[in-house]
Amino acid sequence: MVALDARSFFGLLARLILAGVFVIAALPKIKDPIAFAAAIEGYRILSGSWAMAAATALPWLELIIAIGLITPWLRRASAWTIAGLLALFIALHLSAWARGLNINCGCFGESTYSPDYLWLILRNLALLLAALYVLILAGRNKSASVRSN
Repeated sequence: MVALDARSFFGLLARLILAGVFVIAALPKIKDPIAFAAAIEGYRILSGSWAMAAATALPWLELIIAIGLITPWLRRASAWTIAGLLALFIALHLSAWARGLNINCGCFGESTYSPDYLWLILRNLALLLAALYVLILAGRNKSASVRSN
């Protein structure tokens, strides 16, 4: 049995949480890309075929990077991609909030609730911190393995 130190344990926990969140977010959007395209259009940034293209591609990207977080050779690239997506999501929520849009965020598929932008932003900030922790930990593990060679 392999013992984990605290840093490794929290790194694993962060990766599992991020992977779980992104899988749970991706699956309903993969199942219903038309509803997700409507949610994307609600942000008033993309419309028509651009919104549909994003609604088709983004959930698959989310699923791939979630799997990548638990795949050692994809971990760092997946964490960078997740951090970038979370920064984009935070910017989109801030923009929608500032413009007074009352929309379905589309985060986990279709919903009928009004957005709580503060909650969405805080949740994504917490997930972003987890992704950054994974990146920092991956960087330390990489430099430690280089020193040991």
